Amino acid sequence: MRPAQRVLYKGPENNPKRPEIGDREALGPAMTLRYFGTDGVRGRALKAPLRLPDLTRWGAAWAEVAGRNGAWSLLLGWDPRLSSEAMARAFVYGVGGAMPVRALGMLPTPAVATIVSRTPGAWGVVISASHNPPEDNGVKGFDNQGEKLSDAEEGQLEEAFDRAKERPGEGAALDIDEEAADAYVADLNSIDLGSNLSVIVDCSFGAAAPFAPRAIRGERVQWMGVPADGGRINVGVGATNLAALQEAVRAGGADLGIAFDGDGDRCLMVDPRGEVADGDQLLWLLVQSRIAAGDRPSGAVGTVMSNEGLARALAGAGVPFARTPVGDKFLIQELRARDWDLAAEASGHLIQRRLAPTGDGIRTALSALRALLARPPATRWAFRFTPWPMKMLSLVAPGRVPLDQCERLSEAERSIMQKWGSDVRMVVRWSGTEPKLRLMVEGASEAAVGEALGRLGDAARADLRIS
Repeated sequence: MRPAQRVLYKGPENNPKRPEIGDREALGPAMTLRYFGTDGVRGRALKAPLRLPDLTRWGAAWAEVAGRNGAWSLLLGWDPRLSSEAMARAFVYGVGGAMPVRALGMLPTPAVATIVSRTPGAWGVVISASHNPPEDNGVKGFDNQGEKLSDAEEGQLEEAFDRAKERPGEGAALDIDEEAADAYVADLNSIDLGSNLSVIVDCSFGAAAPFAPRAIRGERVQWMGVPADGGRINVGVGATNLAALQEAVRAGGADLGIAFDGDGDRCLMVDPRGEVADGDQLLWLLVQSRIAAGDRPSGAVGTVMSNEGLARALAGAGVPFARTPVGDKFLIQELRARDWDLAAEASGHLIQRRLAPTGDGIRTALSALRALLARPPATRWAFRFTPWPMKMLSLVAPGRVPLDQCERLSEAERSIMQKWGSDVRMVVRWSGTEPKLRLMVEGASEAAVGEALGRLGDAARADLRIS
């Protein structure tokens, strides 16, 4: 099911220093889907709707819908989870003879997207659960531009899946195109740091593990979360588990740390003190780098969760900023609509459309490393904007209640706006991948943020009957 999102955002859009704000900020996706969330179909591996017989139905559905939308082949990749290859075999078996399938093997999700964008008549499919734990998995797709599928296309896939029959059997043999990985690495514009920087890179035991060491080289580069290991992917490592990397950077006196997630589309960094540079900060770094090079971006896109400090920093630099609902697919849609090329989520999805059609963690790391190297060592980390204080709360709920039916929550939002007005910003949304209500408050002061989030949390618990 798509996440419902409600945003109360008063004040900054009235700030004359801010050249532009997206006009869809309060809107969540309109279409309700049964299987697809913000990043494909995701859940416990080998459980409905991701059992191996279900994968044969997804294969049949993908072939039908891709063909209906003008594609004549499918490109398939997967992450190193223990369930991924069996699921890939079942998927290909379900496609049958309806359409050729080119198996790219174990690759980062953005590698598949990029290869698809350069293959006439192809759609892409990835078996992955991204940053989720090893026991989960999923399936997601890309159109011929290498971009996430639209709501309408995902709706067509769900309808075709519901009609498709399970295909019994052992699954198809996979004839893997071994050249795909080399082509991806060759396209990355790798960097050799020599002895300039001491860097620790955490590959999360995921899909980036075989490829990042080929793209980031240097005498003082150390590696964590390698090799790829489907039993340990994202466990205590990676972009969603930064503590180990932070400790390693501090203990080893490294200049910086880099973390990817399980399928390689996210990148976060930490400085020598272990402080995190998230996707918002890395976007601001790249914007400043381009401005310094005489290549001022036409604009940048974030989400309703992007820090207001980023919005104000961009406004001060004369760079327009737009917000979308949470999800990298919405960033990409907004970039395309505005003909811009830079977007980011704080979680580490950073899109550079002039380099690749979707977020690519390794490309993000390479661009950020080059931007950092261009700065004087003494002020290397002085690029960061001052973020507004922000706090978040996730509540596990027994079921999804439409937000417009949460009366106590609505009253709490109104009272907060009456008290603090433009000094706070709130986001209330259902997760697109988990049964969680997510609350976010940011504001000009820590005290206001803490009190506002407390009010929202109490009201939400009452509406959802959570003790």
